Parts: sequence; structure tokens; C-alpha cells
Amino acid sequence: MAVNLKSMQLVVDLATRRRDHAGTQLAAALQALEHAKAQLTQLVDYTEEGQNKWQARSAQGVSGVLVQHQRAFSQKLQEAIDFQHQVIRQKQATVASAQGNLQQAERELATLKKVVERALQTQEATARKREQKQVDEMAMSMLAHQRRLAEQE
Repeated sequence: MAVNLKSMQLVVDLATRRRDHAGTQLAAALQALEHAKAQLTQLVDYTEEGQNKWQARSAQGVSGVLVQHQRAFSQKLQEAIDFQHQVIRQKQATVASAQGNLQQAERELATLKKVVERALQTQEATARKREQKQVDEMAMSMLAHQRRLAEQE
């Protein structure tokens, strides 16, 4: 089976671009995951800081309405933290998918490069055989010519 190396190089170039794009997508997914984790850290830190302030203030005595507002606010913060955990899980799934896509693209590219390498080796072997055949034919022709000259002497 003859392989058109020019066409194969185009396919390899396309696979290289796909691999590079998959790498870019993975980098973006990792960056989004880190951003989501940073947001979670901010929420947790803010919640802890608020709890500490609330404990110090409540030691001085507070009204029931203020306690209700604090509980409602704390509940909203906990909901935001829970939501951010959900976002992080989604981002982790996106990262895993992007890693899989990158690995697949790398495998495809490696396979295509092997095909091109084997095609080059086959072409080189064919060229060597053709050249050797020409050398052998020339040697046989020269030998036959030398024998005829020797017979004429």
C-alpha cells in the first residue's frame, strides 16, 4: 500500500493542531478550576472571619432580631459554599475530560507519526532495492561485456 507522504504530512499537521488545541483547553480548564478553588477559599475565609466577629459581638449581648439576621446570613454563606463545591466538582470533571482529550490527541498524533515513519522506511527500502538492482544489472552487463571481449581475444 503506497502512502502519499504529502497528504500524510497534512494529516499530521492537522493532528498536531488538534493536540495543541486540546492542550490549550486543558490549560484553560485548569485555570478555571484554580479560580473556583480560590473563590471557595475566599468564601470560607469570609465565613470564618464573620463567625469570629459574631462570637465576639454576641458575648456583649445582642437582640433576637440581630441573631435571626446573622443566622439567615450564615445560611446564605453556607449555601454559597455548597454551591462553590458543586462548581469545583464540575470544573474537575471538565479538567478530567480535557486531560482525556489531550491524551487521545497525543496518541493519534503518535500513531500518525509512526505511519509516516514506516512509509518513509518502506520508500527508502524500495529505493535501495531498486538501486541495488540497477547496480547488479550494470555489473552483470559489464561482466558479460568483459567475457565477450575475452572471448574475442
